[in-house]
Amino acid sequence: MTMGGASAALVTWADWTSISATTAVGSIGGVAVTATGSIALGGRSQTGCGTNYWTQPDGSNPAYTDGVVGNGPTACEQVGLIGPTTITLTFASAIDDLVMALVSVGRTNQPVTYSFSQAFTLDSEGVGYWGGGLAGAYVSGGSTSFTGREFHGVLRFAAPVTSLTFSTGSEDWHAFTFGSVPEPGSLALVGAALLGAGALSRRRKAA
Repeated sequence: MTMGGASAALVTWADWTSISATTAVGSIGGVAVTATGSIALGGRSQTGCGTNYWTQPDGSNPAYTDGVVGNGPTACEQVGLIGPTTITLTFASAIDDLVMALVSVGRTNQPVTYSFSQAFTLDSEGVGYWGGGLAGAYVSGGSTSFTGREFHGVLRFAAPVTSLTFSTGSEDWHAFTFGSVPEPGSLALVGAALLGAGALSRRRKAA
């Protein structure tokens, strides 16, 4: 697994603009996304929210940035769930490298299983807002389900995604969000731009 850091990608996380008891609407880098299902309104606040549940209190074991993802989800941007429930995500256009961040899936004494319509890999897991459980029963290399025991982490769907459905077991409150990993070509352009800016700055100082 690639550790978060200099080689990690800066993910564009979803901006959730409207959430009701059955529908959440937002966008990921200009791509519209809609989530439908049974949604817990208590899990989401907008500007001025009181609590950011995407914190990583243990720098040596971060939940969201210990893989290819270099930046955690945006504060307070999450869709809360109270299970069991089934959620369907639809995207206006295919997202080639989709990531899903999760907070507080299950408890140590109350495991909760997520099942997906598409295979994923486990990108990162660690200590989050309520501790650091594990994604038990996860099959390394790709799976369509996992069981969380106070799990905080990131799943990665490498194939292009236009629609994704997942179901969860019974749980008091847990939450998710989605993001997009930039394409390698985009990263190269950003890197070249930064190198060019650095060279220009050095020339100006030498002048």
